[in-house]
Amino acid sequence: MEEASAMIVGIGTVVVIVCLVTGIWWYVGQTWRPSFDVPTMQFVSGTEYNIGEAGQVIVEARFANGTAAFASACSFSVWYPDKSVFMVQNGTTGPNGNQYVAFTIPNMTGVYEYQASCPLVTGKTGVISKSFHVSEFQNMTTERLNRIRAVTVK
Repeated sequence: MEEASAMIVGIGTVVVIVCLVTGIWWYVGQTWRPSFDVPTMQFVSGTEYNIGEAGQVIVEARFANGTAAFASACSFSVWYPDKSVFMVQNGTTGPNGNQYVAFTIPNMTGVYEYQASCPLVTGKTGVISKSFHVSEFQNMTTERLNRIRAVTVK
């Protein structure tokens, strides 16, 4: 259990109570937060994609009470399956406070790695990585389904 001490100071008719709790506190958005209130960061995206499809990478960073913890835009990086750079782009804040980037899936199948590097209101930078897959099988299946639909529509 952490030790705490308190001090009562009388100033005229105003009494100020100061509680000194060991540990580090951050001043975040006009609120003092204890160091153990560390935001969690996770991707809320990840899927199978077809070539040419619209893709998104979405990340969230939140305190335990649900408050978003981003200080500014995240920097997103995406690498092709051969680990050459596909894109590096700053994120946009969505209506729910998450950060995201949108892009068109390139014409190369395989596993793509992506990473978000995000400045947090705690003064730290959160870095997180994940992957998505562009599948040859899924692309062939989608092409065949589109051909079947085109024939049955005529």
